[in-house]
Amino acid sequence: MMEQKVWLITGVSKGLGRELAKQVLAADDMVIGTVRNPQDKAAFEHSLHGEAFITDLADTAEIPALIDTIIQSHGRIDVLVNNAGFGAFGLIEEFEAEEIIQQFQVNFMAVWKLCQSVLPHMRARAQGSIVQISSRAGIVAGVGNGIYASSKFALEGMSEALKLEVEPFGIKVMLAELGALRTDFFGSSVRYASSKLPVYNEKLPDIRTQTRQLHGQQSGDPIKVAQAILEAVNKGVPSFRLPLTAGTIQAMEAKVATLQDCIRSGAALANDMDYQSH
Repeated sequence: MMEQKVWLITGVSKGLGRELAKQVLAADDMVIGTVRNPQDKAAFEHSLHGEAFITDLADTAEIPALIDTIIQSHGRIDVLVNNAGFGAFGLIEEFEAEEIIQQFQVNFMAVWKLCQSVLPHMRARAQGSIVQISSRAGIVAGVGNGIYASSKFALEGMSEALKLEVEPFGIKVMLAELGALRTDFFGSSVRYASSKLPVYNEKLPDIRTQTRQLHGQQSGDPIKVAQAILEAVNKGVPSFRLPLTAGTIQAMEAKVATLQDCIRSGAALANDMDYQSH
């Protein structure tokens, strides 16, 4: 029989994190999750029979102790899924510095600290998987999601480097790049810039109205995405990037087309400069 894996999944109280935890437990692996309050801890442990820790991931100082506690209790962490996060929406000019810091503290700094805290234990065993939950906004940014996209662009850049750094130690890094899923992401998990500048009203769509209309109508199925992540981890899918919705694939195709146009323009300019230099 295969050895039972120990999964640490952040943000298991709802959405993709909860669905992934449910499927991992159904596959007879062990799940330790993070939640933000006693009510969510009780609900998770009662309904799914996993183990949950109350953790404020924005306070990265708490994270090393959390990892040490899990290692002491279970001996290892085989799979780390950095799922917890939120979206800060609004136009770039509308944000205050504190709002941007909070976005990066949860979506980027907490992920970095979790990876840093888990890696010594994975390296000692010469194995382990880290799954970073990213977004199509980490590939292409748009009107009103620039701060959220920036946090995901940062996550993608860190993960690209991390993959190369830890591969020699038998540790795998995967980016799960999601489109809009039917979760509470645009419900209680969304935050908007505290300021709203009316000067943009005649020129641009209102991101607040758009996201509220999209809530509950997203095309992505969190059950299928969770199945894909579980399969990718258990079967050792070699791909670093996992584009798990049609929206992500479309975003990738658009990005590739844009980059190809840039390459052609840049090549023409470079050739012209080379010619003039002679």
